[in-house]
Amino acid sequence: MSSVLIPRLRAGEAIQLLADHARRLGEGATPEYLVDTTHITTSDPSAGPLASAAQIDAWRDAVVARVSGFDLTTKTGRDGYGMTLGKALAEVIDPIPADAAHDGVWSYLSLRVFPDLVYARWPGETIVGELRLPADRWIGIQAGNRDRNYLKLAWRRWVVLGDVMESADPLMGEAEFGHLMEDRTSVARDRRLVREAAAVVVKYGADQPGGRSEFARKVMNLLSARTGSMLLDILTDDEIHDFVEEEASSIVRRRARRGV
Repeated sequence: MSSVLIPRLRAGEAIQLLADHARRLGEGATPEYLVDTTHITTSDPSAGPLASAAQIDAWRDAVVARVSGFDLTTKTGRDGYGMTLGKALAEVIDPIPADAAHDGVWSYLSLRVFPDLVYARWPGETIVGELRLPADRWIGIQAGNRDRNYLKLAWRRWVVLGDVMESADPLMGEAEFGHLMEDRTSVARDRRLVREAAAVVVKYGADQPGGRSEFARKVMNLLSARTGSMLLDILTDDEIHDFVEEEASSIVRRRARRGV
């Protein structure tokens, strides 16, 4: 785990910086031009020692080296890029819990340290001659949007589902992750439950109507309904596994009985 704090941006700083990035890119700047690892700020200077520019440069070099070579024009490439990026952020930077929970940290990483990596996946669109970058993917909550900062989601997905993600063939995509970790947040907050849910989606989903994405939606809806009155903390790992396996199997059995 990192022994230094990651710099942070305030909401106003992040929103202004995103607008500046869009303008510069629209004027022809390269995404790499937007990188600025020397501008180190924090909203809480008393919290502890901040990472130095040299440390941040080292983080950047290591992460960038890991995510090269993906074809982001294909779904396979985008899914592999997101998984590898999340793994790199977890292993190279490994933010402490206080940093990982602060939205200003993810805005800083997106807008100062890895703008080229975010741009590669979320380049925005030109509207009436003006480039618009998606604030929900570049910033997230600080911009008044859903908690969808791309780097934060990639990191979170890897931390929770890493080995399950690697076992999936083909790799899990945005739609599956949305159902597993975003749509039903009360269920997704239980790490053991969402890991077991992801495992049954990989195990059964490909053969179900609508594929893994639709199966993930059904599984999470069912788990949300079934666990509302349950105290999951008292269940063992094996009990959680058996519970999720039985609920997923019930969906498969219902489909088999209907002959669909």
